[in-house]
Amino acid sequence: MSWELITDQRRFNELLTTWASAEVLALDTEFIRVNTFNPQTALIQLNINQSIYLIDPIALDTKAMGTVFANQNSLKILHACSEDIEVFYHQYPQHKISHIFDTQVGLAFLGYGLQVGYQKALKECLNIEISKAETRSDWLARPLSPEQLQYAASDVEHLPKLYQFVVERLAARNLLSYCQQDCQQMLVEASESPVLKSIYQQFSNAWQFNRRQLSLLQMLAIWREGSARIHNIPRTFVLKNHTLLAIVQEAPQTLARLARIQDLHPRTYQKHGAMILEIVKQANDKTDAQCPPLLPLPLPKQAKGLFDQLRQTTEQVAHAHQIPADVLLRKRWLDSLVLGYIDDGEALVLPSALTGWRYEILTQPLLQILASQQSQLLKWRDYRHRRTMTV
Repeated sequence: MSWELITDQRRFNELLTTWASAEVLALDTEFIRVNTFNPQTALIQLNINQSIYLIDPIALDTKAMGTVFANQNSLKILHACSEDIEVFYHQYPQHKISHIFDTQVGLAFLGYGLQVGYQKALKECLNIEISKAETRSDWLARPLSPEQLQYAASDVEHLPKLYQFVVERLAARNLLSYCQQDCQQMLVEASESPVLKSIYQQFSNAWQFNRRQLSLLQMLAIWREGSARIHNIPRTFVLKNHTLLAIVQEAPQTLARLARIQDLHPRTYQKHGAMILEIVKQANDKTDAQCPPLLPLPLPKQAKGLFDQLRQTTEQVAHAHQIPADVLLRKRWLDSLVLGYIDDGEALVLPSALTGWRYEILTQPLLQILASQQSQLLKWRDYRHRRTMTV
């Protein structure tokens, strides 16, 4: 296997035309995201008609690559690409990557599991062995070692063959269209930005807090998110989750009390202590009417029977269509469906994954089960929203 390392801007510009007109690109990235909020792109690997290019975004201005990845007429083949999509969305915000096929998603449809790695996939599907020894190496260091370059090139060398293997078997089972839709759904989900005012609702135990505590949780979560983005550091470098929750519970009003909060980093205390105390004060000064409403309670234990029934139906649909059940329905989709139906009835907003091809074969049968238990679900709705304490 040979490759070309692209570090010269003139050579990069010459190749752009070839890359822009390619109908198929096998694609991968190497990036680092240990000490930063945003991923730091260290290398972009392309395989076009078995010509492999290793593009160095540290040495080059690669802005023009965005149009290559956004080209709707070219297929981008990747493996386990959720993080790669985030890399490209950050690196090329004006040109969103499009028309992808994730071979990991395809292999999941074929029963290889939801997260089969590239090395294992090549071994099991094509009997090809590659080394993964450089996975954790420092990709931002320069110069890159021969071993790193070999590793990077191998990540795209066999992707076209793996793609053909997957596509042929999906087509034989009439699953190719379903898989292609799921791949495009990954792009939709990756483009959805969290609503800052709602970030606090992602804390699983937030339902235990009163309204003033929820206001403090909301304000701290927004401040942490903004601070992490502005300074380009991980959220946990600002405040760890359990530290943030401890501040909500303790509501410290002095620096001495704040200093005793579990795992509060001295640097955070010194740099942001006054700001955190001001946020606590602002939350304490609010009236209940100015605070977020209480969050719904978790479902009672009796709900397990309903989930079991819905999963049983899913298993039947999966068997009938020869689709692995864990591909057909993820836990988070099921949770969202059930809670949405309990809270909003038929007016619920479906998880986007349960629209599309899943709607007719799976979502409708699940909705029928939920509708058949409406009287029980109404009781659970009252319980979740604290209108009654009995279920």
